Amino acid sequence: MTKILLYGVVPENNLGGPSLMHGAREIIKEVNQNYEIVFYQSSKPVDTFINDMEFPVYQIPYERSFELLKDAFKYKVGIRPNREDRYKFLEDIKSSDIVANLYGICFCSNLGKIEKTKFEYIKAIMSSIGQFSISFVAKTFGVKSVKCTASYGPIVSKKDIVSARFSSRHIFDVIVAREVESKNQIEKACKRNITVSPDLANLMPYSNAKTNCKTIGISVSHQIIRQWKSDENYIDCMVKLIEHIQTSTYYKVILIPNEFTIGPYHDIYVAEEIMSLLKNKNNVEILDVANISSSELKNHIAACDVMIASRYHSCVAALSAGVPTLIIGWHHKYDELLKWYGQSQWILSSENCTSNELIAMFDKFWSKKDENRNIIKKHYIDVRKALIDAGKDMFSV
Repeated sequence: MTKILLYGVVPENNLGGPSLMHGAREIIKEVNQNYEIVFYQSSKPVDTFINDMEFPVYQIPYERSFELLKDAFKYKVGIRPNREDRYKFLEDIKSSDIVANLYGICFCSNLGKIEKTKFEYIKAIMSSIGQFSISFVAKTFGVKSVKCTASYGPIVSKKDIVSARFSSRHIFDVIVAREVESKNQIEKACKRNITVSPDLANLMPYSNAKTNCKTIGISVSHQIIRQWKSDENYIDCMVKLIEHIQTSTYYKVILIPNEFTIGPYHDIYVAEEIMSLLKNKNNVEILDVANISSSELKNHIAACDVMIASRYHSCVAALSAGVPTLIIGWHHKYDELLKWYGQSQWILSSENCTSNELIAMFDKFWSKKDENRNIIKKHYIDVRKALIDAGKDMFSV
């Protein structure tokens, strides 16, 4: 029996977390004849979002990483925590063969403020131990510690360089990148060879059931608004695209939020803002993602005829289900995801996207949707093989 403890994401409020959990489970099944999975998350599990997981999901019984580290070092010398849930958690880590972090993007200087302080080196190390405290504890217990497929970089700040180097040397036995550029970024920072593999979520299962309704899915994004550099704003581009779709096709448009209830402004608000600006709201709806499981959400995406997407795991969900996908992206992870599926031409950058360019690309994309669907399905064979090969490195002992 190979026991694997997974952590690093939550299955609520964001398609990314549960899609990684489902994908990890599928790979673990492939590379282990006999396995046990246990998953720990920072928040209290919600039944709607975990009832399709097929493995137990628990809340991490520590709010602060310092408390976990203190109890772990005491436990290592034979002092058991007073609380039963904390004892069970530490015992689950210690009795595991592998502890794997699933978080999807790390050491990215674009996501935070670049600070220059006197204690930057120490802060970077403490930040790494705090962020990956469960993996750090696993390492001290002699358990194989894995950083599953993720995007890394751009690694330009000293904090991220130090954090990546320390994590590579002292926390993770295995690190896997999901893009060549991520591999290059972390190898430069860490001076260590890194494996490249597609994202785990590419193996998340879905239903092939198609509806009679012809639909175009649009995965909206609050994250891309934060990264947007073009003179014409993201919301206006999406409104004009939908109005073009309404006049040029008879297809229904479904706005698909990927992330919600995180922060003051999330993807549902973006969808509602787009909807409010449409002159004609007929044949347009917002998918009620807050009340469905991740499996149901992927099935909705898989049923679309095409996707226009600005959220990474919505792109993964669509492409892995054979759905032609046009991306408006802000990070190298989007370009390389399309490359895995032979679709490199179907992307516009947040640096300079305009509604005219988006509509013109959509028309070309629309005319080639059947051809591209076949190309995507052929490339999925290679995507799956690459994932299974990387899975042997991540999830075998």
